[in-house]
Amino acid sequence: MQTNTAARDKTTENVEDDLVHQVEDKFFSDVTQRRSMLISQLPLTVSMLIIAVILAVIRPATLGDPGFQFSLLLSLGLTAMCMLLPWHLLPPGSFVVVPLLDFLAVAVAREATAASFTSLGLLLVFPVIWLAARLGKLGVALSFLGSALVATVPMVVAPSTAPFDAARPFLLPAIMTVIALAIHVLLSSVVSQDRRLKLKDAELRTAYQESLERQRLLDTMLDIVGVGVHAVDASGRDILMNQQHRRNRALAVPPGAPDPADQEVDLLASDGTTPIPPEHRPVARAVQGQSFSDYLVRVGSPANQRVLSSTARAIRDKEGNFTGSVLAFSDVTEFVNALAIKDDFVANISHEFRSPLMSILGYLDLVLDSPEEHPGQHEAFLRIAQKNGEQLLNLVSDLLSASSDSMGVHPQRMDLLDLIRMCVATAKPRAESRGVEIVNEATGSLWLTADSGRVTQVLDNLLSNAVKYSRPGDTVTVRAWDTADLAHFAVADTGIGIAEQDLPKIFTRYFRSDSVRESLIPGVGLGLGIVKRIVENHGGTVTASSKPGLGSIFTVTLPKGTDLADGAAGHAMR
Repeated sequence: MQTNTAARDKTTENVEDDLVHQVEDKFFSDVTQRRSMLISQLPLTVSMLIIAVILAVIRPATLGDPGFQFSLLLSLGLTAMCMLLPWHLLPPGSFVVVPLLDFLAVAVAREATAASFTSLGLLLVFPVIWLAARLGKLGVALSFLGSALVATVPMVVAPSTAPFDAARPFLLPAIMTVIALAIHVLLSSVVSQDRRLKLKDAELRTAYQESLERQRLLDTMLDIVGVGVHAVDASGRDILMNQQHRRNRALAVPPGAPDPADQEVDLLASDGTTPIPPEHRPVARAVQGQSFSDYLVRVGSPANQRVLSSTARAIRDKEGNFTGSVLAFSDVTEFVNALAIKDDFVANISHEFRSPLMSILGYLDLVLDSPEEHPGQHEAFLRIAQKNGEQLLNLVSDLLSASSDSMGVHPQRMDLLDLIRMCVATAKPRAESRGVEIVNEATGSLWLTADSGRVTQVLDNLLSNAVKYSRPGDTVTVRAWDTADLAHFAVADTGIGIAEQDLPKIFTRYFRSDSVRESLIPGVGLGLGIVKRIVENHGGTVTASSKPGLGSIFTVTLPKGTDLADGAAGHAMR
């Protein structure tokens, strides 16, 4: 603020200095020096020419008077001087010669035409205006002296003792002096008023520049925040809107439509499907003077929908009258999605735990409570309970692996194809129970350095998913091949497939697509996340491709080299 005040004071001083310099030339400040001289001299010269024309009509003899001819030629000569002389190269006060010589021209013409014109002395008003306007108080003094000189010429040429004639030398100078004073006072008032206006204009310009700087600062601050800010007046007209809110509102504009007003954009309730009535929209509520917090709305198409939390605060003047409102829109899409994933995870994990636990408890009850009713089946019941217990253990292990940032790998020399054969043999019973066929096209041997236990975990998860998301009669195919220093294997199925928009998310922990949740297929969304982490800890990659209804292919690429065995510690913790 001190810097702004100093700048304003400096500007004011500069304006005052400029005005001081302009006062001297105020009357003709809008033209050059030569044009200024010509404009000042022309009124008198034109008047003399008019008088000459009149004399030529009513009294031609007067035109031959040497005095009138002298005064006319002097006026024309002074006009030529004004046009031809380089006044800007002459001393600043040299122009005063012209109005002083005008006094002489008027004095001589007045005497030469005394018989025809009794009021020719009024022509003195032109040099008087010139002097008073250009020289101020000095001009008033020179006007008095020049007028007095003109008035005394007749007294010197033809003295008179009449009382009225004795007063004549004082009457004309007095009139001219009053005119000069009036011009000086009027011009001083105009200059003073102009000075005040210019000072006020300078202050307003400075204040305007400061306002623009503050506005730019405010706009920059609002544009760097991740919250949409929207200010409206009491009638709902936009006052301010930052870039983030423009992006938010662009999502709500119907495709192909121009940028509409806020009440015309598409806003949905928190369920993502119900349109919000106009009177319940955030801006409409804010215009009604309401203040609220965390009012959720959804904008955008289903594939690109965002959840916005809106907050509004009313603006009131010093009398308490409502003048507008400021709204803030925070993007809480990720938070809302996280809550949905959490709720879905809790529901799924409850189901995943409840089913095997109920089975274990049921079969144990059969063995313990009524052993005589099922003779010879106790071992089968216990094995079923054991299998469900192992399922629970695997689920808990997956949860612990997913919640931990470490998943160590301990590489050693292994045959990938032999491991594939064992994993396929393990998965076949479950696949056959669901009517799904597993085909192993990986034959022979393919040696690489990797953690056989972790690779087994990868294959088991991929095969388990392929069987789970296949329909009766579908086929799961396992292939393997190598290229240079890399080993590849793929698990392909002809099952339900994955939607295109879900493919980038399937390796995210706890993610389950809408179609999977609607199909009631059990799971908690951990398997593929664990697969990705194990593969990356081996220095490899895993990719997925799919078409809904046609199946999916998951491809894993692992390095074959022995550098992992030497640097196992580098990959044991990730």
